[in-house]
Amino acid sequence: MRKIEKNKFNLSLSIFILIDLILIIFTLSFNVPTDIYNNIIIFDTIVCIILIFEFSLRLFKSENKGQFFIHNWTELIAAVPFDLIMFPLVLTHSGFLKVLIILKFIKVIALFLQLLETIDVFLKKTHLDEVLGVALLVILVSTLAVYLFDPSITNILDSLWFVVSTITTVGYGDVLPHSNIGRILGLIILTFGVFIFSAVTGAMASYFTRKVFTNDEFNITENDENIKILKEDLAFNKNNLNKANTKLDKTYKEIESIKKELDETREELIDIKEELNKSNQLNKELQDEITNLNEILKK
Repeated sequence: MRKIEKNKFNLSLSIFILIDLILIIFTLSFNVPTDIYNNIIIFDTIVCIILIFEFSLRLFKSENKGQFFIHNWTELIAAVPFDLIMFPLVLTHSGFLKVLIILKFIKVIALFLQLLETIDVFLKKTHLDEVLGVALLVILVSTLAVYLFDPSITNILDSLWFVVSTITTVGYGDVLPHSNIGRILGLIILTFGVFIFSAVTGAMASYFTRKVFTNDEFNITENDENIKILKEDLAFNKNNLNKANTKLDKTYKEIESIKKELDETREELIDIKEELNKSNQLNKELQDEITNLNEILKK
């Protein structure tokens, strides 16, 4: 359950970071009215507070805090509310405006890096990094091929526009190849586009379906944490079973040894019984001899 809650928190945080990133870029690109700008500052400050809290919590839980700080120091830059800090200075002295713009630009980079880490995890889990890599390779190769082999397309940007519009199956029709080889390349690109976008759709559908079925609210499959616990319990029971089998084998060996000793003892008892029988026979014969001697002496 904790893992699901953590995933939900990370997803929500990524959405907040993306919105904050868009708003900051918006303030850098356009003249924003004061009331809207104030609301943007409030939202940015809230996001910064969440980022600082999340960073502090992970720093507290980390074993090597120095190493953690070295690897995640950019997150602190993303968590600084530069607008809130610098806005009063900008009002009093316009020279701080350039400083604010530079700091905001640096923050945009830091926010983008932090967002990229989340997206990178998502791409690796869905294997979309491989699909997008193939798609990028196809786009580059196709762009060069159309530009080189179709004489009607003389601009590399027109070639790129044709390839992208074809591979996305949009096909605006404003840029078209007129040669046979260009049309053949267009068919190949179109086919690749169908496969690529089918792979993207399938990967994302598989990812979100897996996320739904591993939710505790659905009792269809166990989540990763429960599977890990079950594996640990299975390993523990297997270890106990191996110990019990070892003890049982040892007990069997002891029983066999005792049985062998009992057989030997039985054979010894039989020998002793035979000796006793012989001894009794000798005693009887001796008694008979003594009796005969007594009778002779009496005569």
